[in-house]
Amino acid sequence: MATVAAAGVKVRVRREIAALVQTLLQVTEKLGYDVKVGQTWGFANRPIRGTKTPSNHSWGLAVDINSLSNPMGSTFKTDLPPRVVSAWESCGFYWGGRYENRPDAMHFEYIGRPADVAAHLAKAKALLNPAPAAVAPPLDLSLLMKQWRIDKAARAGQKPTESLSASEAHWVSWYRRSYGILLTRKGVKYDGRETFLSLTQRFQKAYGLVADGIPGPKTADMLRRLAGYRVQA
Repeated sequence: MATVAAAGVKVRVRREIAALVQTLLQVTEKLGYDVKVGQTWGFANRPIRGTKTPSNHSWGLAVDINSLSNPMGSTFKTDLPPRVVSAWESCGFYWGGRYENRPDAMHFEYIGRPADVAAHLAKAKALLNPAPAAVAPPLDLSLLMKQWRIDKAARAGQKPTESLSASEAHWVSWYRRSYGILLTRKGVKYDGRETFLSLTQRFQKAYGLVADGIPGPKTADMLRRLAGYRVQA
């Protein structure tokens, strides 16, 4: 057996699953569930209540969490959030709250094989410290076209009938910088003061597109692929 300290409590479990239990207790705490001292335990050398069959606690393969708010009984009662139950179940544990005759909501028992522990531990660690999602900023084709229409009207000496919101202006500035970086890669001088229409036209010419200054689907797709944007149509 090994003693695990996590989430403000200490429990004894089988050494082979100690790191897994420790990590899942940390996940439980991270998910906002308060694990109570004196109501949470692991190893207990006793049979299943009402039988002579050794319980999984006696094997060090089970953990009870917050016994007072998740009691075993003829009726189901728990304050465990579904996300906590899901975390434990996804890492090889069976939840006693699913018992039909006598729900035991405090109870989680490991039902995986010894060979499964490493994979379940890796999954628990991923739940505890998820990798940041690699989400690129959006590339809004309709916004590209809106800025093009504004510049086209200004070039023709007309008053634009549209204007950008502060949020839209923010994203257009991102697109302008991306154009500039990509033009520099091609050895083309970048002038941050030129219009978006002119900048689009020079980008198209540098990358072998029809240089009409219109940021249509082909231009947007080229910009997306080269600058790592995701498309937001």
